[in-house]
Amino acid sequence: MPKKYPEKFTNMTITSFVADETNLSKKEVRSVLDSFFDCVEEGVKKGSRVPMGNLGKIYAKIRPARKARKGINPLTGQEIEIAARKAEAVPKFTFGKVFKELIAKVKPSVLK
Repeated sequence: MPKKYPEKFTNMTITSFVADETNLSKKEVRSVLDSFFDCVEEGVKKGSRVPMGNLGKIYAKIRPARKARKGINPLTGQEIEIAARKAEAVPKFTFGKVFKELIAKVKPSVLK
């Protein structure tokens, strides 16, 4: 018998699905998921590329600082000053080969 996946993917529906699949309580599943995501967050904060199964890897990348510069408003043609920006860490995700191949097989009509 095929698995009955949720119609919508929210924290609650995913928790319920995993609880049904594993015969654990929803409270236990929520605790496991929270621990998992805490571990992922900590790994990313420490600079690691954290694997997410066949889905891919999540990591932080440094966006370099940028000096202030002049620009042009495309609507009015008026010259404007674009503010400087400090260097900052931004979250990134790279999808794995297996996941990319899986998605390539999905029919476009299924995706909305």
